[in-house]
Amino acid sequence: MVEIMATLGFVMVILAIAVGFYPPAIATIQGDADMRILNWQLKLARELAINQRRSVQLTFVAPNQIQVFRNEIPTGQTLVSQAVLEHNTQYWLFAGQPDTPDGFGRPTAISFSGAATVMFTADGMLTDAAGNPVNGSIFLGQPGRPLTSRALTVFGPTATIRTYRWNGTQWRR
Repeated sequence: MVEIMATLGFVMVILAIAVGFYPPAIATIQGDADMRILNWQLKLARELAINQRRSVQLTFVAPNQIQVFRNEIPTGQTLVSQAVLEHNTQYWLFAGQPDTPDGFGRPTAISFSGAATVMFTADGMLTDAAGNPVNGSIFLGQPGRPLTSRALTVFGPTATIRTYRWNGTQWRR
């Protein structure tokens, strides 16, 4: 009986420790999964633009969708891909968090130097509707859960995409 009680006590201690680590671990896993969804859509759009020699437009639909359109010649668009962020993740800015280390600004959750429309061009750049390269940031997270906060930045001239995770005190790559 003493051995059973000791074993149960040991199991209870292990469970108590595990329960303390569970919520932050789930927040990290969910935040990373949604960041990967968005990252892959951006990469898909860039690769399509280069491979098909057509501009590919990105449309961010609040609160949690991204659409990828290929611009057809001479006119029109074709929806190539559409993705929805999971786990109640939205394009979201958390109060008190600074900008990413890239410093592209964070006036809104989706910010591309004030451009209303952004697209990848056939030469791999991210531009506005007039063809000017634009840098931008996309912030996402689950409302009320700051540890799910993620950011993606895109450097316009090269379309380099960087991903960041908020660890509670700073952005980490």
